[in-house]
Amino acid sequence: MYAPERYRDRPSERPDPARSRTELKRLRRNGFAVNKERSERGLIAVGVPVRDRDGTALAGLSVSMPGVRYEPGRLQALVATLETAAHALGDDLSDGS
Repeated sequence: MYAPERYRDRPSERPDPARSRTELKRLRRNGFAVNKERSERGLIAVGVPVRDRDGTALAGLSVSMPGVRYEPGRLQALVATLETAAHALGDDLSDGS
């Protein structure tokens, strides 16, 4: 995934594993992730984990949008909506329904 040859034509986009570990610590602390054009230019995605009753992450729930529609001031409301849906989904998955 991080092999230099994969990024031969775009070396500045090659992920830095040390930076990624630091970022993962921050994401765990925050409880959500924002992908600003890292996977695809012009696309923003916000995601949260779906956890069971024990807190184990079972899946992820995200929403993506064109970057021109992303409003950083509405991030917390978007995360709250995703967390509500993820909690309900986690409960359903824990119940086996």
